[in-house]
Amino acid sequence: MSDFDRSNSVTMSGTGLCPGISVGTAYRVEPRSAVLCQIRIARQEVSSELSRLREAVEESRRELQQVKLKFEAEVGKEHAYIIDAHLLILEDQQFLQEIEKRICEELQSPERAVREAADKWVYFYRSLEDPFFQERGSDVEEVVERLVSNLVQLNPHSPHDLPEDLILVAPEVSLFLLSEYPLDQLKGLVLKKGGETSHVVIVARSCQIPVVSGIEAMEETIRTGDTLILDGVSGTVVVRPSESHIRSFQVQARTERKRVQERVQDSSPCVTVDGRKITLYANAEIGSEVPEGMKLGAEGIGLFRSEYIYMLDKSQPVSEERQLEIYKTVAREVGDRPAIIRTLDLGDEGHPYFSRIAGGREPSMGLRGIRLSLRYPEIYKSQVRAILRANHRGNLKIVFPMVSGVDEVIQGRQLIREVQEELKQKGLYDGDDIEVGVMVELPAAVFLLKEISAHVNFLAVGSNDLIQYTLAAGRNNEQVAYLFNPLHPAVLKSLFRVAEVAKESQVIALVCGEIASHPVYAHLLVGMGFQYLSMNSFAIPDIKQVIRETSYLEARDTVDHLLSLVTLDETEAYIKHHLKDRLGLPVDQLTN
Repeated sequence: MSDFDRSNSVTMSGTGLCPGISVGTAYRVEPRSAVLCQIRIARQEVSSELSRLREAVEESRRELQQVKLKFEAEVGKEHAYIIDAHLLILEDQQFLQEIEKRICEELQSPERAVREAADKWVYFYRSLEDPFFQERGSDVEEVVERLVSNLVQLNPHSPHDLPEDLILVAPEVSLFLLSEYPLDQLKGLVLKKGGETSHVVIVARSCQIPVVSGIEAMEETIRTGDTLILDGVSGTVVVRPSESHIRSFQVQARTERKRVQERVQDSSPCVTVDGRKITLYANAEIGSEVPEGMKLGAEGIGLFRSEYIYMLDKSQPVSEERQLEIYKTVAREVGDRPAIIRTLDLGDEGHPYFSRIAGGREPSMGLRGIRLSLRYPEIYKSQVRAILRANHRGNLKIVFPMVSGVDEVIQGRQLIREVQEELKQKGLYDGDDIEVGVMVELPAAVFLLKEISAHVNFLAVGSNDLIQYTLAAGRNNEQVAYLFNPLHPAVLKSLFRVAEVAKESQVIALVCGEIASHPVYAHLLVGMGFQYLSMNSFAIPDIKQVIRETSYLEARDTVDHLLSLVTLDETEAYIKHHLKDRLGLPVDQLTN
């Protein structure tokens, strides 16, 4: 790019991962060059190379402990689990034994052995459908990067003379890299690659640092020292803006910070303009997301996914005691509010141990959810025991995933009663019956909803899976992703039926998943009659504001009309025509 071209302002579009607006100075972080290392070693070098590996592991452990202390001081102790996850990978005996085996038997150098042993793990995580677990592949890569750097004694990059208004610009930022920069100076991250569940993004959110990902042409456009305007909501980055543009965004940033602060501190009820109370819950996968949700206004945890707990040990099911500590923390953090724990929902490719016992290669429609729990009741009962033992406050609930019929509910509840009796006899449980619900994710459950409702305390719509299974369209399959649409008439009718059956059966119905966090879909869910929505914590303040400006009666009229339409084109056209002004959204955001 010429000097003349570089004097011009450029606006780049990506995906906003952390909300907020900031103006700062770009600091380019180049990816580390691949380390050239020996491929094979001689037989007589095995002993010394094993020693070198163990020293590198020890040095990596010391570094991670230092980073943990740094993050505890700068971000808070509740985020220490992030470094704990890296320590667990580093200390995983199966991982270390495979590395040593490659050194001893295949005479691989430690650097090569580390990378090849890690490749299997990374491939495993990247192959999963859940974005959360795909991001865990990045955790493995970060541990490998640290370990290899210590093996070759590569000194980490030591930044100096950093601008006070630092915006890091990089293809991808790891915790390893982030730990080298002062978080109090960091005003934003501009990335080519990064997911919303990555640990870097979780840290950024807790520090209210805007993040934009998916900026493809950053190398050609952005240079260290360039002024940047970063909008973590719209996902735009303005490179070398004019002075007037900067002043305008600074005013906008101050207004946005004030607005966010007001909403975060807003603990008043969420009520429509015509007086209908709507309860907003937070979804969580890891312990530190629970207090974050409470801080952002959640009235409880509507869905605590337990799968991450099981990933702490990939050689066997996680122990009951380990689960107990996590569930006790969840119960303590929510206080007098409820927390709904979803029982294990790993598919047949979700965990090495369960892959062996489940078999098959159809994770979406294989042995998973309640099916897996009933097939292996001891694993299921171990989880139930941990939940019951942690439920001293009486605020935990259980929800069964992937329910397709009444039989599964009856059997699942019977095993819970057996566990309760066992614990009572040992003096480990003296509580009442725990509330139990089902995830409504399968068309079969929708058809049998009235019969299922007679056996449960609540219904929880897993909207992502319900859409996927109703339309036979995987949202991660590029060939059919366009079909994955909450406005499809079949999806709208299914959701409406859940709300109607719940009302008739006098059970609570809540909606989990991404649609609850979208202004348009939240508006429609309220109109259908849902009074409980569960979503990503960071969506709660905005959705609360949308609902407070919503008339339940008007939303119900909108839903009534949508249910009379028979094509997706008709529903989208109606939404864009009638809700544009009411929700104050650009047309392209109404259905995306």
